[in-house]
Amino acid sequence: MSAPTYAVYDPATLELVGEAPQHTEEDVRQAIRHAQQASTSWAADRESRRAALRQIATLIRDDANRLGRLLSLEQGKVLAEAIGEFKTAADLFAYYADLEWDATETLPPRQGRTIEVQNRPVGIVGTITPWNFPISLLAVKLAPALVAGCTVIAKPSPTTPLSTIALVELMNQALPSGVLQTRTGSNRTVNVALSTLPEIRKISFTGSTDVGTAVAAQAAETVKRVTLELGGNDAALVLEDADIEHTSQGILNSAFRNAGQVCMAVKRVYVPRSIATELAEAMAAQTQEIVIGHGIAKETTMGPMHNESQLSTVRSLVDNAVSSGAQVITGGSSSSELPGYFMDPTLVINAHAEMPLVYEEQFGSALPIVIYDDLDTAVAEVNAGPYGLGASVWSQDLDRAKGLAGRLESGTVWINQHTVVELDAPFGGWKTSGLGRERGRWGLNEYLEPRTVNTFIGA
Repeated sequence: MSAPTYAVYDPATLELVGEAPQHTEEDVRQAIRHAQQASTSWAADRESRRAALRQIATLIRDDANRLGRLLSLEQGKVLAEAIGEFKTAADLFAYYADLEWDATETLPPRQGRTIEVQNRPVGIVGTITPWNFPISLLAVKLAPALVAGCTVIAKPSPTTPLSTIALVELMNQALPSGVLQTRTGSNRTVNVALSTLPEIRKISFTGSTDVGTAVAAQAAETVKRVTLELGGNDAALVLEDADIEHTSQGILNSAFRNAGQVCMAVKRVYVPRSIATELAEAMAAQTQEIVIGHGIAKETTMGPMHNESQLSTVRSLVDNAVSSGAQVITGGSSSSELPGYFMDPTLVINAHAEMPLVYEEQFGSALPIVIYDDLDTAVAEVNAGPYGLGASVWSQDLDRAKGLAGRLESGTVWINQHTVVELDAPFGGWKTSGLGRERGRWGLNEYLEPRTVNTFIGA
C-alpha cells in the first residue's frame, strides 16, 4: 500500500507541480531498518564508495537540465541557477570522491605502547534541508557522509521535495539498496522521528535558527552528533575608497540572488556618508536591470519569493522601515503579472540599526542601506545581534580590508565579493548562526567518529 500524498505548488503561477509522499514515523523506522542492513558492507569498502560518488557526479551532470527544470518549478528560482545547483552537487560528489584522508592515523610511539586513531563512520545520518537551496545544501551533507561510510535518510523541505526525490532516485542507480533513502511530509513527523529515534546517530540540519535549536534539543535526548547551519544577517561594510560600480554590482548579485532567499546573502549595507548617494544611485540603476518573472522563462533574472508568508514578512519589514523614516528608492511592489509571490527588488535608504529590516534576517528581495559617519561604530553595529554567518568588506586598500575582516564576528568574511564558497574551505556560522562546519576536510570530519586503539607491547 503506497503512502498518502500531498500537493506541491509553483510559487510563481500557484499551479500544481506534483505530489510527494506523506510519510509517517513507521516509514522512518522502516528506512532505518533498510539502512542498518546496508551499513556494514557500505562502510567496509572505501574504494567502492569513492567509485559510486564519481558515478553519481557523472549521472547528475548528464541529467542536470531535466532536474534543474523541476527544481525551478517547485522552488521558483531562475532556471540557470537551478541547473547550477545540480552542477554544484556534482562538483561536491567528485570532490569528496577524490579527497584523501586517513582511515587510520598512527601517533608517535612511546615507551611500551603504540597508538592508533581509527576514523570510523558515525552511523546512520538524518539530513534535514530547507527550501531555498534544496539540492546544493543536501549534497554538501550527502557527499562527505557517504564517502565516510555512513548511510543516510534525507528529509527535504515540505515545499520542495520533488527535486530531492528525483536526485535520490538518480543516485540510487549507483548506490547499493538502503544506503540512501528519502522520507517526506508536509508536517513535522519525519523531522521529529529523525531527531528522536536512537538509531539515527547524527543529524545534519540547515534552516532557521528556531527550527534548528528545536531539532538539536530533540537530538540531545539520544546524544546524537549535530551539525547546524542556521540563519544569518550578513552585512556588507563599504569603505570610502570602494570601487562604486564593482561594489554596487557585487552587493546586488548577492542580495537579490534567489530573490534574496540565501542564508549568506548581503542583507544590510553599511556605507560612509561621503559616498552614500553615489553608491545608492548606482545600486538603484543596476537594480532596474533585474527582470522578475517565472523561473523557467528565458528573460527572467529573478523569480518570486517562495511562499506567501515570506512575502508578507518582507513587505511588513519594509513598511515598518518607511514608517520609521527610511525611504524606498526602487521597488516596493510587484511588476509581475503572474499571481505568485513576487516583490520587485527593493532598496531602502536611510535605514538604521533599530529597524527590524536591519537587525532581523528578512530573507527576501529587500535590502536596507545604513549610512555611517564613524567606522568603529559601524563595525560594532555589524557585530551586534545574534548572527555570525558571513560579512564582507569593500575597499581598494586590501591590507586595511583584511584588518577589518579580523574584527568581524562571522564564520566567513569576504573582501570585495560576497556569497562565494569553496569546495575545500570550511563554511559555517558563529554565535547562533550554526554549529560545526561543512565543506573540505572539516565537512568530512563531521561524519567520522575517532576511536583510539592503545596497545601495550611491553616494556
